Amino acid sequence: MCNLSKGVEEKGIEIGTLRAIQNLMETLKMTAEQAMAALKIPDSEKGKYSNLLKK
Repeated sequence: MCNLSKGVEEKGIEIGTLRAIQNLMETLKMTAEQAMAALKIPDSEKGKYSNLLKK
């Protein structure tokens, strides 16, 4: 896979994961930390998603 395709794929996954976190927070009234735990997001990526949620 070329670098551009890989970057596009990674961005799509990131957006989908962010939406999943937001949906859990909204519908189940979870905190961001609870939503990320429910989705089994690795600790190494939690900071990235926390920052994206603040935007």
